[in-house]
Amino acid sequence: MITRLFPVLFALLLTAPAVFLPVSAAADAGTTGAQIAITDIRLDPEISMQDDTGTLKVRISNNGADPVSINRVELLSDEITVINYQTYDKVGTLGAGNSLEFTFLLKADVQDGTYFPIFYIDFTSAGSMRYPIPVRVDDTGIVSSVVDAPSTFSPGTKDTVTLSVGNARDNAISSVTIIPHGEGIVTTQSALFVGTLLPDEEKQVTFDITVTKSTEILFDITYRNGPNEHRSTLTLPAPTGDRKVAAELVVNSIEVTQAGTTVTISGDVTNAGLQDAKSVMVTVGSPAQPVDPNPVYVIGALEPDDFSSFEVTCNAAGATSVPLLIEYRDQDGMVSKETIQISLRNQIQSSSSEIPQNSGMPSALNRRPGGIGMFGSGVSKVPVVPIIAVIGICIAGIVIWRKGYINRIRDRFRK
Repeated sequence: MITRLFPVLFALLLTAPAVFLPVSAAADAGTTGAQIAITDIRLDPEISMQDDTGTLKVRISNNGADPVSINRVELLSDEITVINYQTYDKVGTLGAGNSLEFTFLLKADVQDGTYFPIFYIDFTSAGSMRYPIPVRVDDTGIVSSVVDAPSTFSPGTKDTVTLSVGNARDNAISSVTIIPHGEGIVTTQSALFVGTLLPDEEKQVTFDITVTKSTEILFDITYRNGPNEHRSTLTLPAPTGDRKVAAELVVNSIEVTQAGTTVTISGDVTNAGLQDAKSVMVTVGSPAQPVDPNPVYVIGALEPDDFSSFEVTCNAAGATSVPLLIEYRDQDGMVSKETIQISLRNQIQSSSSEIPQNSGMPSALNRRPGGIGMFGSGVSKVPVVPIIAVIGICIAGIVIWRKGYINRIRDRFRK
């Protein structure tokens, strides 16, 4: 009996692995897939520009109670280039409750759009896991424009140029820097650092620029999208011409008087320009010699459309004209000078030609209009005393009439 059963038992032993092994493998694969979870995905930059190089970091965790053996991990893509695609060919065992992070280097050598590379895990025992990760590519760059600049630049004059830079992307850009340059220009700021621009954020910067000839001002704008540096250039034409925006001093109402050997020059100085004139001073030049009491007249600051009077004294023996010197500074401390020739031929002789005045009651020739002696305008010019005298006489007449003094006087004369 035993001899007959031996062939049957031997056949069952040979067929047992073929029957039970596939069931065991399938169970292992399902258990492994349930234990592994993707817990974090990070892209830098979040949105790539064309030809950018970035990183994709994926973290997985073993949430089960048993260790999991991983053969290899890959990022599969037919569009975006994975630079380190063979880095994780041999991974090993991930213990229970532990995590692993995988970093892939990507090159966005594609057109704008959204792509889905596959994160792939190959388990050692059996089975695998796939997870598509969206990667967006957008080549929109920084937006720059000129906010304020003169239409014509004055050679040698410092002008202000204001620029605007904005981030039209859906992710932040960093290290924004603006560098001005060009032939025939001098800038106070060699570069300005703007820093980070968040999505839809805009900032303005101002440059002080002096041009020496007609030229173009170039503004190189550099910034980073993740680790990638990008550059754009903003061009501003800078034609030169006669543009009157600085302070411009005009002298008028000139009067020249002489007392002995001293000549006094007086008048008004008006700022006809569009900027402030600071530290304004008035004096005379050779052949005249400034003398006391006013060798130099200091006016100070004159705003646009403002004016001030001045008076300088000098000796100018034998001269028919003297140069009036006006010196002032702009807001940067640059000194400007203007010279005006003043004729001495029509000067007013003072001292000996003056009309003497009495120490007593002023005469009619020297008296200003108004006062008690004559009517004028205003309360102070009303002849108060004559009016009071007339009113007093009227009141006295009324009293005399009411008391009957007039009738008594008339009766006396009749007798």
